[in-house]
Amino acid sequence: MNDSNNKPGAARPPAPGGGPSENTLIWALSISQVIAIGCLFHSFTLFLRPMQDEFGWTVTQMTAAFTVGLFIADVIAIPVGQWVDRHGGHLVMSLGATLAAVNLAWWTQVESLAGFFVLWISMGVALGCTLGNTAAAVITANTRDYRRGLTLLSIVAGLSSTIVVPVVSVLLTLYGWRVALIALALMQFFGPACINAWALRGTVGSRTAEYARRRAQREAGQINLQPTNAVSPLRTAMRRPVFWALAIAASVHWFVITGMNVHIMPLLLQRGISVEMAVLIFSINGPAAVVARIALHVFDRNGTGCRQGRMFFPMFAIGMAMLVTVGYMGIAGLVLYSIIFGMAAGVLMIVRQTAIAEIFGLRGYGAISGALASVSILPRTCAPFAVALMAEAFGSYDPVIWALTGMIVIGTIAFYYASSARAAQD
Repeated sequence: MNDSNNKPGAARPPAPGGGPSENTLIWALSISQVIAIGCLFHSFTLFLRPMQDEFGWTVTQMTAAFTVGLFIADVIAIPVGQWVDRHGGHLVMSLGATLAAVNLAWWTQVESLAGFFVLWISMGVALGCTLGNTAAAVITANTRDYRRGLTLLSIVAGLSSTIVVPVVSVLLTLYGWRVALIALALMQFFGPACINAWALRGTVGSRTAEYARRRAQREAGQINLQPTNAVSPLRTAMRRPVFWALAIAASVHWFVITGMNVHIMPLLLQRGISVEMAVLIFSINGPAAVVARIALHVFDRNGTGCRQGRMFFPMFAIGMAMLVTVGYMGIAGLVLYSIIFGMAAGVLMIVRQTAIAEIFGLRGYGAISGALASVSILPRTCAPFAVALMAEAFGSYDPVIWALTGMIVIGTIAFYYASSARAAQD
């Protein structure tokens, strides 16, 4: 499936618009993602308690609104991915980051639950245009070694919870949740929005050349208006069983990460952990992920994402189970959980992106990664709400943790199939 142009180190098409260099692009996107992920994703859990105190809304109601936002983000993943494949990421990521800043400012004026849901519908559009798959599609289409680019992006972006969450926690304590949101809105605008508008100038997509030829043929009045190699890479990928196995593994990863990101603070507070200590434990995930990514980058530079996934999916399950089994160790046990879970979850973030390129090639990367996100819509978007319902039904998070561990085992089996030599040739 992969041709020579898809291999790491192969020459990639230069950005036609005279944008920044490859290294500048990688670092600029990495900084943009640190701020955006922290502002739009990791910070959400910190606003649950103050908004519940002021409005009386339940955690389930607020996470349901967050779920709607994630649903919208995944719904638009395929068209956004197709746009980036054809035109590059400059317009969509710049506008998406700007919309996110506007939404954060708007959040301060929301006083009804219905308005909160409308806010997160708009925020979902911003998430779909700004985070994750979109940034990865830009990296794969504009760097000579996509594994290096994605690894560096993930290493830096993994610091988002460590950098942004403590800052937001201090702002909440000193000035209240509305002032904290205004600060996040300013960070989002002067960070990701401005960075994307500058750094992504002239970036191309994985199919930009095809569609440029198609436009030229149309303008010349030629009969053949289809791009070279016109079979859709997305359609080809979805016909293979390996796509659906990878979708199961990705769905499990999304479900667990999203659910735990929203519920880790309520879970720790339920166990009697102080807010300050809970924030510390939550913040360890980021550095743990970064350390694991750096270690792989240094000691396993030529390792494939498929091989690394087979190593870290089982570790992901172990980390999840530790949240219950090491409870008798107190704070030390929770810190150990955060380290193991953060390392595994962090590496699998990279694996989820690199495995797509290794199995299906780079052509159509944006659309294929968007399709995998769309297939994962229900698991990913329902996670915060589903975990909240289960925790309420059981009266404790412990049975929920065991359920999540079982899901990871299923995801591990699916990834082993997707990454096997037999599956790659099916």
